[in-house]
Amino acid sequence: MTSYYVRACLPFDFVMRMKDEGIDPVKKLGEELKEKCSVEIRNNCYTFGLYIAEAESEDDCRAKFSAAWDKLYPQEKEKPLYLIVKNDGSEGAELMRSVFAGYYGADEYLQLTVELYNCIPLLAKAGALAALRSRSYVFAVDPGCGFTTLLSSFGDFLHRMHVYGENDENRKYYTEYKIGRETGGGYTTPADLISAISDAEEIAKTNILGIDLGYFLEGGKFDELRAFAQRLGKYGDDYVYVFRVPYLEKKALDDIVSVLSDVMLVATVRVPPLHDIVLFEHMWYELYTMGYDFSQSVSEPFFERVRREKQDGRFYGFKTVTKIVCGMILEKAAHDSALLAAGGEPDEKKLGPADLGAVEMKKERSGYEELEELIGMETVSKRIREIVAQVKLSMNSEKLDRPCLHMRFTGAPGTGKTTVARIIGKIFKEEGILRKGAFLEYSARSLCAEYVGQTAVRTASICRDAYGSVLFIDEAYALYEGNRYNNDYGREALTTLISEMENHRDDMLVIMAGYTDDMETLMEGNAGLRSRMPFVIHFPNYSRDQLFQIYMLMVRKHFSYTPDLEEAAREFFDSVPDAMLGSRDFANGRYVRNLYERTWSRASLRAALDGAAGVSLTGADLRSAAADPEFSEMPEKTVRVGFGKN
Repeated sequence: MTSYYVRACLPFDFVMRMKDEGIDPVKKLGEELKEKCSVEIRNNCYTFGLYIAEAESEDDCRAKFSAAWDKLYPQEKEKPLYLIVKNDGSEGAELMRSVFAGYYGADEYLQLTVELYNCIPLLAKAGALAALRSRSYVFAVDPGCGFTTLLSSFGDFLHRMHVYGENDENRKYYTEYKIGRETGGGYTTPADLISAISDAEEIAKTNILGIDLGYFLEGGKFDELRAFAQRLGKYGDDYVYVFRVPYLEKKALDDIVSVLSDVMLVATVRVPPLHDIVLFEHMWYELYTMGYDFSQSVSEPFFERVRREKQDGRFYGFKTVTKIVCGMILEKAAHDSALLAAGGEPDEKKLGPADLGAVEMKKERSGYEELEELIGMETVSKRIREIVAQVKLSMNSEKLDRPCLHMRFTGAPGTGKTTVARIIGKIFKEEGILRKGAFLEYSARSLCAEYVGQTAVRTASICRDAYGSVLFIDEAYALYEGNRYNNDYGREALTTLISEMENHRDDMLVIMAGYTDDMETLMEGNAGLRSRMPFVIHFPNYSRDQLFQIYMLMVRKHFSYTPDLEEAAREFFDSVPDAMLGSRDFANGRYVRNLYERTWSRASLRAALDGAAGVSLTGADLRSAAADPEFSEMPEKTVRVGFGKN
């Protein structure tokens, strides 16, 4: 029998389900294998397990793992990836063990190291290592997804595998460049980079160069990229080039590789956008290395925090998770110090939901209860109940096809569309229509990326995060401008989104929101979109009385107030003219919230000047706030709004 290191890379969606069910698949697989061979678990992580197993051959080892998996999970269509090398006690085997013990979410990189580990001894024996050094690599990986870490790892791997000769100890460092129009601010021009790598003294200790090619993707500068690659080729025996591009759809990536392949040998490594379970694993790893543990109740607040971080389109993967982790630890330190001061005894090494800023509610309200509390939503509430009844009837009937869940919300800003969309996710989960019921909100432009081929990937990644949940896209019509797309990839995003809506029609609810006429233009300009969004809910502007009720609800929730405040509020909202209520630019609920916040801001200032211990809102506070032009004048009009108007 031969001993092998085996890394089992588990399917991410499967791992997420197992985590939610409290099942440890790495441990279960190890226990099942013990019936077939001698096996030891060296690393037990969420997304992978590292085992030492004995078998007659590599194929026999793989067969044993596959059989054990199929016995445990016969219903799973997606199988683990098994990476296997001999555990022969050599320096190379120890190197592969260390590689197998890390790098989650980068399976293709791990496959590359196994391929090279097996090939390098043969090339060295044949005296042909120069052929390997001549090969360059394209790593398709988004910012924050580990490119620098992989580059460093790859450089160390090539060094320890003696690709530059056993005695060449200097060749163990990497250097990273980002191409730009001008040198400076972290960028280097193509000409300056060529000058740098031709200077043997400047980077003589480098064996691998990481080069970000984003500059060449702007506007498709492929001729310039080809010329740049030709100049790099002169130094191909001195350095291994690793080019970074974003994670692109296959055709766009193939186009880039084709240009580079005209002048050099190229291999591709793809690192997909980071799955939620990979981000969760990174959180666990960061906490573990700092000596902390966490309760399982941290999971949902963590994923909610990640969803918020992603909403503006500026999510930086592992770096963002590290930022979250550091914030958790500092928050815990603050909680613990307060507890110690009060005579308590904190669990110094275990983090909970409060350390992520999660607030545990005393009583969890149902989605329907939250919906009924909204002012002016009687018609909307009735429509939602009708939709739920229709969907549930189809789910319980073999004769009826389940309708698409996707919806259109039409109406002006501030009419409650976002709030209702969030509540629908909760209701659909309670009714068993959606698995998770989480709420993900994006502006339409957040679906678009910088380069050709990147938008489809970004949109698909956003949709993947929304499986089992609600994906709310505000101002969706911004993806479409008549028959023009401004070359900004709006059409690419829409095409991908429509495909995802169809393929996951039973497991994702997409809600597009915007002005009524703009949403109609979007439907008319995109064949098939209307039929995939059968449910339409209109949100009318609020009436004067509803605006007044919303204002007073906000006040009662947080402040005491004098009787004249209610009188002043009624007078103010009664003065709002019809033209404003019907205006496309009227902000409805946001207008009310802004007025409410301005009111208690004035009250706070007054209380501070008077030396008062508390704050009670008065009619004078409201009148002072309402005098600001933001509230007293209609947009682009001279009509006055407020007290004593003519």
